[in-house]
Amino acid sequence: MANEPPYDITSRESIIHYAKFLVGHTLREKVHIEQIDDPKVRRGSFGNAIEEYYFKYDINSNQEPDFSEAGLELKTTPMKRNPKGSLVAKERLVITMIDYNKVVKESFETSHFMKKASSILLIVYLWEENLNPIDYEVLFAEEWDPSEEDRAQFKADWEKIVNKVRAGHAEDISGSDTLYLEACTKAANSSVRRSQPYSDVPAKPRAWAIKASYMTVIENKLLSGSQKIERSEDERELDLLSLLRKRFQPFFGMTLGQLCERFGVAVSGRRLPKNAAALVTRRILGVDDDADIEEFVKAGAKTKTIRLKRTGRPKEAVSFPAFDYFKLESTPFEQSDFYGNLQQLWLFVIYREDEWGFYRLSDLCFWQMPERDIPEAKRCYDQMRRNVELGRADVSVKSSENRCCHVRPHGRDSADVLPQPHGMPVTKKCFWLNQSYLQDEIERILKENDSKM
Repeated sequence: MANEPPYDITSRESIIHYAKFLVGHTLREKVHIEQIDDPKVRRGSFGNAIEEYYFKYDINSNQEPDFSEAGLELKTTPMKRNPKGSLVAKERLVITMIDYNKVVKESFETSHFMKKASSILLIVYLWEENLNPIDYEVLFAEEWDPSEEDRAQFKADWEKIVNKVRAGHAEDISGSDTLYLEACTKAANSSVRRSQPYSDVPAKPRAWAIKASYMTVIENKLLSGSQKIERSEDERELDLLSLLRKRFQPFFGMTLGQLCERFGVAVSGRRLPKNAAALVTRRILGVDDDADIEEFVKAGAKTKTIRLKRTGRPKEAVSFPAFDYFKLESTPFEQSDFYGNLQQLWLFVIYREDEWGFYRLSDLCFWQMPERDIPEAKRCYDQMRRNVELGRADVSVKSSENRCCHVRPHGRDSADVLPQPHGMPVTKKCFWLNQSYLQDEIERILKENDSKM
């Protein structure tokens, strides 16, 4: 080290105690520097500045923990305020690079990921746009590692990714594969590729990272008002989907009306409340009606009731919020709300039609649009965007023109219109997922899930 640090490098307690002096302060206040590299140009520059100027150790790319003598890994990560004013994680927490040739020989318990993630000194700061990074306020500094109850899901995520590498398909890894842990792309540019052990097809470089949705819960010290799904002793090793299926399975074959009666959901006459399915889900899981389910928040998942006809085709297509024609014209796909919606993870609670026309609870699965289908969704978006640019916002993208998505009206009636940039106001519209696409995706996911049972 260039200088003797002001803490005991062999003691976790000493390092963490020293880190806490940062809380409520900025780098300008604590180390008296005036500028660091722009984080937009050099990612990680804020964390590097804390290492170099505050902890006074030389920055390196060693595979050992940052404080190797104490077995402690240092991670700095930003939070930001969302439009509602709540604090959320600004980004995923990257842990370490994946070596495709080595990871296939590891087990989860002894993996390089777990060695890095088992003891982390997490320093969280508040990111603010247009603020000099040396003036970011440090919100807290705490020792953290994945809780014992979450490790089952981390293990399931890790194994799903590693099994793709073992099968010679590292090029097919996707963020939609997993719930808490992901293998995010990590390269200077999109053309970089790495070799993999069981295939000649090169794959994108990737790193182990913990999803931003999970980190939001952790960084908020578990969001106020959220509840965990209480586990029995024999459920502690189950990943989240296995736990959910275990809880739901006793009720497979029941209609939503029967489930409402079984769980005491109030019914007005014969009409079920709009949130009946959501209330049933919470009561099956033993969570209060108005509480967020902590495991769902960590995974960034929302629940959606899907009714399948006897053919397996969804009764309804899935819609997204109506779009603004002016915003659509001016916004590239990668910056659009539609692209953000496609990143949403869904828990589909599935009801199937029986021979008498009743829909009965039959299964559930997690789904997120796979990365391989994003270009097709982009084609739909760009086609509608061109229509608006040409003054033809009245022309929609048909389901026959795109394998994944289409556009159609989403207003109350023909009088429910919005202005467009190059013509008369047009009926409100939104993007929809095609029913045939959803059918194929649900069948694929359920088949994959059954093969693991």
